Order: sequence, then structure tokens, then C-alpha cells
Amino acid sequence: MKTSNLYAVETKNQKNRHSSFDRMDAIACGVHARFEESTGYSRKIIDTTINIARALGVPETEIDRWAANRSNQLASETERLKEIKSLLEKYYGNSLGVTA
Repeated sequence: MKTSNLYAVETKNQKNRHSSFDRMDAIACGVHARFEESTGYSRKIIDTTINIARALGVPETEIDRWAANRSNQLASETERLKEIKSLLEKYYGNSLGVTA
């Protein structure tokens, strides 16, 4: 019986840990959304990368193709982060400092 009870406690602890990890991941995504929104960090990375590529002599056609691809990825990511932020606001309100 002791082994069975120990297994039940371990299983419950693992479920709680996974639940906490999921919650922390959701919060981290909200923080990421807020940071991205306030700093434009991803856009700065794209711009700096383009400037470095030009300085290294990468052909402009390749830069344009890469920039278009990266901008599309950024747009998709931005929409996903907006959805996550909206969900966090819905469930946690402004207590997390995630404001519009």
C-alpha cells in the first residue's frame, strides 16, 4: 500500500508541475507579446541583419527575398502573440501588467 500511495502522490505532483509549467509558458508568451509590442525588437533584428548583409555584399535580390520571408513570419508571430495577450488579459486581467 505504501508504494501505491507514493505513486499517487508522485503522479499528482507531476500533474501540478506540468500545470504550473503550462501556466508559466503562457505568462512568458504574454511577456514576449508585451515586450515585442513596446520595443519592436524583432523589427530591429530584421533591419540590423539587412544592414549587415549589405555591408558583407549579399546580393540585394537575396536580401529582399529573405526580408519578405522574415516579415511574413513576423506578421504571423505578431498575430499569435496578440491572441495570447488577449487570452491572458481575459483570464488574469491587468494583474500581470499586460495592458493594451
